[in-house]
Amino acid sequence: MSRRPAVLLRRTLAGSRLGLQSVLLTALLATTWLIVGTSLKTADAATVSAGRTGFTVIGLAALAWVPALRSGAPETVRQTSPPLTRTTLLGLTGVTAYTVLSTVAIALAGPALPSLVVSLTPAVVLIADCLLRRARPSGRALLGTGVAVAGAVLYVLPRLTSTAGHNMLLGAVAASGAMVSMAFYGLYFATVNRGYRGPMAPRILPIFTVGAIPLVIWAATDPAVGDVRWSTVALLAVLGTVIYVPAYLLQHKILVSAGASYAALLGLAVAPVVGISSAILRLADPPAPVQLAATAVTLTGMLVALARPSH
Repeated sequence: MSRRPAVLLRRTLAGSRLGLQSVLLTALLATTWLIVGTSLKTADAATVSAGRTGFTVIGLAALAWVPALRSGAPETVRQTSPPLTRTTLLGLTGVTAYTVLSTVAIALAGPALPSLVVSLTPAVVLIADCLLRRARPSGRALLGTGVAVAGAVLYVLPRLTSTAGHNMLLGAVAASGAMVSMAFYGLYFATVNRGYRGPMAPRILPIFTVGAIPLVIWAATDPAVGDVRWSTVALLAVLGTVIYVPAYLLQHKILVSAGASYAALLGLAVAPVVGISSAILRLADPPAPVQLAATAVTLTGMLVALARPSH
């Protein structure tokens, strides 16, 4: 009986830490949207995609190698790295495929339709996770995920007709590919790293290095790429090293500690935060009343799905 208060305390502290990480991750991801939107005003999509990923690799490399070199144990970085086959698969799906397909989807169909498709990711991840584990999802998880996804869809719908692109069908196909790529990445990374407790930077550095190579080739060979301003390079450097690095470290820690379904649900909170932040910063019109209501629905569903039983 004496151990029960200690166990409850550890669970409470772990839950508080996860909650704080979740809030911080949502804020960081929302910040990336705002900065990417600003950088796209002075550079093309290929340059922004390659630049932000390249600087992310530089930041992760610094975090992985500098401490190892200072301690005189560089082999620890190589020992922490995942196998080459796994690294390549994760890099090409979660980094390359998702970045390229989501960019193409926005170019073909505008931003609203891809957002609508990607908002279905938590439902896809929940179903796939249950199939892989051969387990039935709890009623709480099903209800909460369904409500959260419905709120996310409702948030996007008012913008669907006003931001339509020139090829909605191909845009929907590309967005579906991006959604499946990210769903697979989250599930696969969480599965193969279950129980991992080591440093995360050397764990994901090879993945992002592999994923960045096709993006750099894309930017180098794209005839649409023009001269890049130094101010844009500086902005991408800040985006990759200061924003994306801590965001990806948190995201992958949450994938390992809380699972792919939890991490996917957190992504639904990003779009409303971006919308409200953009309005506060006067970068866009305020969200419509139906979108504010949709945000409340999404957050309610997330709280229901992510809440842990009190016992």
